[in-house]
Amino acid sequence: MSTILKGIAASSGIAIGKAYLLVQPDLSFKKIAISDAEEEIHRLHSALNAAKSDLEFIRQQTAKLIGEDEAAIFDAHLLVVSDPELLTAITEKISNDKVNAETALTETTNHFVRVFEQLENQYMKERAADITDVSERILSHLLGVKIPNPGLVAEDVVIVAEDLTPADTAQLNKEFVKGFVTNIGNRTSYSTMMARSIEIPAVVGTKEASTSIKQGDFIIVDGFNGDVHINPTPEIVQQYEDAQQSSDKKKTERVLLKNSNTQTNDGRRVELAAMDME
Repeated sequence: MSTILKGIAASSGIAIGKAYLLVQPDLSFKKIAISDAEEEIHRLHSALNAAKSDLEFIRQQTAKLIGEDEAAIFDAHLLVVSDPELLTAITEKISNDKVNAETALTETTNHFVRVFEQLENQYMKERAADITDVSERILSHLLGVKIPNPGLVAEDVVIVAEDLTPADTAQLNKEFVKGFVTNIGNRTSYSTMMARSIEIPAVVGTKEASTSIKQGDFIIVDGFNGDVHINPTPEIVQQYEDAQQSSDKKKTERVLLKNSNTQTNDGRRVELAAMDME
């Protein structure tokens, strides 16, 4: 049965293909009283170093494949994972409260997130998301759980997720990932800005994509209007395939125009500039 979800058109274009649900790992844990604080602090440092290595690699790959401006997003993440104030607060909680590293990490970072979210400065509010992303990455290493890497997808798909972190989006392989749709997000989030940079169609803020769409469903992501079609009729598929071809043709023409030699009849060179309104 054909269904349509409404969301926010975050990155223009049309993606047609099989749904690939990006399921986040179970990061749940129990609060445990510990007797050896030094051992827990050692576990924490190991997880921090592993998370830092992850982020350094993702930043390097992003700079190489997408661009330095997009890679700079991860500088904020690297600052979080190396923040001495945060590290001191976590280690002191381990030592003073005699709790496992998972508990100390989560309770401390949750406190920082609440503080940042209450600030009026938008830049500082965005740092709360950075802390959350980094905290989950450190926690995954403490638990020995792998965070899914969408860069390993090796077939034509449309990614469906609760949300995508900047790291998720930076690792998307355009050869296989034709677009993505998420439950939450907006046009100004890091992931959507990066999607526009790498020209992957995206619809965000659907609220229910990851629950309404099943693994392997055939879907269409309309990054122009914010519509997501689930198992559309053949007629709708044909309409969108025609629209996709038209859009691709216009994009090719713009690229050719961008690289063309622009000058007046008398030989004076003129810089050509335009804004993409799609």
